This record gives sequence, structure tokens and C-alpha cells, in this order.
Amino acid sequence: MNCIAHRGFAGVDAENTLPAIVGAAERADGVEVDLRRCGSGEIVVHHDETVDRTTNGSGPLSAYSAGELADLFVEGTDAGVPTFARVVEAVPATTTLHVELKETGIWPDARAVLAAADAAPSVVVSSFAGGQLRAVEGYPTALLVTEAPGAIRRARDLGCAGIHPSIETCSSTLVTAAHEADLTVNAWTVTEPAETARLRELGVDGVITDFPACCPGAVADRAVGGPQ
Repeated sequence: MNCIAHRGFAGVDAENTLPAIVGAAERADGVEVDLRRCGSGEIVVHHDETVDRTTNGSGPLSAYSAGELADLFVEGTDAGVPTFARVVEAVPATTTLHVELKETGIWPDARAVLAAADAAPSVVVSSFAGGQLRAVEGYPTALLVTEAPGAIRRARDLGCAGIHPSIETCSSTLVTAAHEADLTVNAWTVTEPAETARLRELGVDGVITDFPACCPGAVADRAVGGPQ
């Protein structure tokens, strides 16, 4: 059962920043980040449409250049909003990079970043939007879902390798059906060790979590009285 660091373990580090991503790559099997296009055209790693929630700036992300975003302070740290190119360079080949497409039309430029990298990590591309996933070639894709009805069929029709359900959506019925359809199941967003334990019993392949303490290995250690 894999551990995927949601936005670079957003519960303990400044989300989607380079230090968080690098640190998470040392502790997790995979790191999940969000992709958007900034005002100067580059693909950057940031979740929201605006910079208000996580930085000392304000307004839409699209109003900022990549350089201006790098100079912002994310969640009170001295880390700014990184470009996707910098993240790709920083993530080791042994770590799977899960990239969520937050906007339409950005995949070709994201793919170009990966193609230009000297040693890009393994990448899984996810999205709630089927149209975005349909445009992805050469990389495994995963459909993000918050409702179970029709989810397996949609993922199969889109040629996905996996399905990423919310933890509320994740059930034994969904997991069994996904595995019968040869789909990998990674559930999000795990914030409590008990959720990891429940998902392990359901047979999910990975947890997308904000906290290192919710990684399957850490939860297993606690269950057998190991390191706390």
C-alpha cells in the first residue's frame, strides 16, 4: 500500500512548495502536486485559482509571472510558488510524481517540461475532467471522483490506469469493481491514521495524505506497538 504525499504533505509543510515536495519525496512513495498556468505562460505548481489563501499576495494566479510567483511567501515561509520544471528537476526518479491538471489546455506544455528533463520521475496524470485525461498520451492517467455511480465505467472509457476516489466515496464495492477492471485505487485526502487502517482493509493501493503519520508504514508501526 503506497503513501502519496498530498501537495507535499500539506499538513506539516507549506503546500506545493519545493522544500515540501523534496522533503516528502524522501518519506513517501509518491508526491501529488497541482498544475496551473501563470501569467507569463509557464506551468506552475499551485492549487487555487488565486494566490490569496496560501501566499502573502492577492488576486488571480494568472495575473502573476513565474518570477513574481517565486518571490511570494507561501504559508509564512520563504518558499515561493515553483515552476513545474523546477519540481520535475527536484523529484528523484525513485518517487512517482502525481500531477493534477487544474486547468484545461495545459497538458501539452506540462508534457514538454517532462520531455526536456534530464531524468524525469515516473508520472501519473490525474483530473476530475475526462476531457483533460483523454488528451494525455504516453503517461498513465487517473480519474478523480467524489461519487461512485458510473465512476468505473468513466475511467475505463477514458483509458485510465487508475481511479482516485475521495475517502467518503471509497467502499469495498468500489475497490473490488476497480480492481476487476484493472484500475489502481488511490484514495484522498487522508488526515487520520484510522482512515489509513480502514482503507487498507478495503484493499486500496495507496493513500493520498497530508501527514507522514498517516502513511501505511507509520500506521502499521503503531498497530504493532512500534515507534510512535
